[in-house]
Amino acid sequence: MDQNALFTIALNLSAPWKILEIKFIEPTVVVPKNIKGMSEQDRLRNAERKQLHIYLTFDRGSKFACPDCGEMVSAYDTSPHQWRHLNFFEYECYIHADLPRVKCHEHGVKTVNVPWARPSSGFTLLFESMVVLLSQQMTPTEVARTVYEHDTLIWRILKHYVGKAREYSDFSNVTAIGFDETSTKGQNYITVVANLDADNHKVLYVTEGKDKGAVDRFKEDFISHKGAPEKITVTTSDMAIGFIDHVKENFINSEQVIDKFHVIKAINNGVDAVRKDEVKEKSFLKQTKYLWLRNEKTLSEKQLQLKMDLMRKHPKVGRAYSMRVELQNIYEESTTRMEAEERLDKLCSWMRHSRLEPMKKVASTLKNHKEQILNYFENKYTNAILEGLNSIIQNVKRKARGFRNTQNFILMIYLVTGDIKLDYVLRHG
Repeated sequence: MDQNALFTIALNLSAPWKILEIKFIEPTVVVPKNIKGMSEQDRLRNAERKQLHIYLTFDRGSKFACPDCGEMVSAYDTSPHQWRHLNFFEYECYIHADLPRVKCHEHGVKTVNVPWARPSSGFTLLFESMVVLLSQQMTPTEVARTVYEHDTLIWRILKHYVGKAREYSDFSNVTAIGFDETSTKGQNYITVVANLDADNHKVLYVTEGKDKGAVDRFKEDFISHKGAPEKITVTTSDMAIGFIDHVKENFINSEQVIDKFHVIKAINNGVDAVRKDEVKEKSFLKQTKYLWLRNEKTLSEKQLQLKMDLMRKHPKVGRAYSMRVELQNIYEESTTRMEAEERLDKLCSWMRHSRLEPMKKVASTLKNHKEQILNYFENKYTNAILEGLNSIIQNVKRKARGFRNTQNFILMIYLVTGDIKLDYVLRHG
């Protein structure tokens, strides 16, 4: 088998396309122009790259399909094009072809599509697939250095494939959703919406901001992906999100559940505020913050004994901690909403009459969100899934050390955690 036949099979070429010429080019001594983020060492190594150039052609008189209607017509004229392809061993590979234009009777002059690349791209489908798959594990900057391309081209590829993959997302079976917020830079936030159904814990939607507009944009996007707002039975969020009431307006059949871990976090903050007040007079408590925030079953025997001693000697923080334990016990021991409500009312009364200002504030917060807190005992959903996704999102942000803009950050969230049909789009461009 000669090399033309070998590469014809490797490139999966079919008529009328065929290989005209194959050129192997040995390294040049010319140092290439700098690529953003490329070190001097990488630039010098880049100069040593070997290249493989594959030139394609077609027989005169060959007919091609109009990209709009499929009518088979002869080439009108051609223009030279080049596409970056997957490396052939240590050789950087490029495909060259004179791209035909056809004159369709209905649509006029059109540039034909080729089977190895999508329209208007300077890369083959296989090369772009490699870039997308690498970007799921590496930052776009790292991918750019790996493949010796500018990172703006990497972002362009990702934007196309993630955007196309989202078009095929189907939310018709989604019945439970969770809302969370995360910071991008400074006081700028994004809202993340995830599917809480057991079989698909993925991000459905990401948008800038954390106001009512975020809910409206999600609902519009949800409907555009075959989602039915009336089928949503449960929504979860923390107590800090300012659009809780607006969620109910948009998903009228849903029960809103305040995430129990955020409720525990709120009372933990109250306990720590009481501790800080006592620190002013008893400096020893300064070193005991996490002793009060950890569950007793995670403490050593020595730590547990120390906590008991501190509760006797420092009754304010001891009482606040006991309130925190009671709230946790409500979640763990209550079997019905009615039982949980009775115990929660007693706890709030205790905190309101405790003469501990931080705990009185916590009691007010619990009262304001009482119905959504109690909904948990009928719908055992939490934001634990979102917390797990958020840890992945934060890891993406740390690895990249920030992105040029929020839209790039959102793009990476979809790529790594999104409910998108990426495999399908990679196969079809």
